[in-house]
Amino acid sequence: MAGRATRDLTEGPVFGHIFRMLLPMSFGILAMMLVGIIDTYWVGTLGTAQQAAVQMSFPVTMLVMSVSIGLGAGAVSAVSRAAGRKDGTSIPRMATDALTLSFISVGLVSILGIIFVEPMFRALGASESMLPYVVEYMTVWFGGIVLIVGPMVASNILRALGNAVVPSLMMIAAAFVNLILDPIFILDDVFGWFPGLGWGVSGAALATVVANAVTFVMVMVYLTVKEKLIDWSIPNFAEVWHHWRDIARVGIPACFANVFNPFALTIAMSGLGMARFGDAAVGGLGVAGRVEAFAIVPLFALSASIGAVTGQNGGAERLDRVREAFRSSFVFCIGWSVAMAVLLWLFADAIAAAFLPSEDGRAVAIAYWHIVPLTVAGYGITIAASAGFNGLGRPGHGIVITSGRAIGLMVPFVIIGAQWFNQPVGVIYGVAAANLLAGILTAAFVLLRAPMTAKHTSTRKNPSEGAAAKA
Repeated sequence: MAGRATRDLTEGPVFGHIFRMLLPMSFGILAMMLVGIIDTYWVGTLGTAQQAAVQMSFPVTMLVMSVSIGLGAGAVSAVSRAAGRKDGTSIPRMATDALTLSFISVGLVSILGIIFVEPMFRALGASESMLPYVVEYMTVWFGGIVLIVGPMVASNILRALGNAVVPSLMMIAAAFVNLILDPIFILDDVFGWFPGLGWGVSGAALATVVANAVTFVMVMVYLTVKEKLIDWSIPNFAEVWHHWRDIARVGIPACFANVFNPFALTIAMSGLGMARFGDAAVGGLGVAGRVEAFAIVPLFALSASIGAVTGQNGGAERLDRVREAFRSSFVFCIGWSVAMAVLLWLFADAIAAAFLPSEDGRAVAIAYWHIVPLTVAGYGITIAASAGFNGLGRPGHGIVITSGRAIGLMVPFVIIGAQWFNQPVGVIYGVAAANLLAGILTAAFVLLRAPMTAKHTSTRKNPSEGAAAKA
């Protein structure tokens, strides 16, 4: 297997490999979430229009980032299955082709984004006071997106080979640089100690781009020098196309799968759900969801880790280990959900008082933390199962699971709950019911019916073999 820091995930304790990767990943994800909070704080010091502009850009940036998440999932799947087959000679070429595909795809998005940023956000309803700041922020962000996506895909390649520590350190390094640059790039002066550059909202975007550029250089040096995972030779286009097909076959469905949950949450917040009960209820649900997101970071880290394990073992045809990866991950989801439910139940009142000034808002948040965390294992099971099937090269299973929970269960349950109870708790019951039912159905399908074999693209034909056959 290529590289000195890679691991063979087809031997040793299955969940031991998963846990060894999800632990550092948890710290990396927490660091990146902290950056989002600090960004919001510094931009908020500029004014209401500036803060609203950055917040309005969030759905678009998340949509674009879903492309990189999908490409990363495709890279994990292709590379991990090759590693499981012990096809070490093709891994550097495959890793290089994955990065090249990400640069080309995101480069096109970058160009289109810069050209159409103003009409796009006008169509989304940006006000005249907000629009200049949106254009200012998103132009810089689109211009540097290749430097943001590059480290993400490179980190996924390392995780596919069982190396989660280096990607996590890169995430933490990017967060640290971003936190330092934010006040310097955004403000005119920093705490009165020294002059800042005062670039405002564009400075916030530039801080993110520069921080990721630093980690991009670091991870590319690591991939090239330490891991020998970059192939600088002139490629055979047929081989490149074969790798791109294999990556896109998983990556494109994974892109769409990442849109379903944000869409369902939007419906839960909308006039069909919590918004019908007033601004305080919406604020309470928003805070409750953000706190819950911090509490279940290990479940996000689990979904980022399991694909490498299922991919390698599927590639090695170790079907018993693939099944064990799913089973032990589901047990972890249940255990973590129970632990977090207990903590959030105990501290719900204190957390609500710290973040929500409205009594109505606090009541919604407390009700949410008393009910939903008990069922969040179901959400964890669905995202772990989806990522595990992506690792096996079976993205169709993953997209059915994620869309089934979000669109098939959560959206109708939230709407029905809001109308049936005619109070905020109806929306909360809808979210909880979707989590619970989705988790049960997913676990039953995965453990009792789903195939555990890896699925590969059709073998690339050798031109010389074709000529010989015709002769």
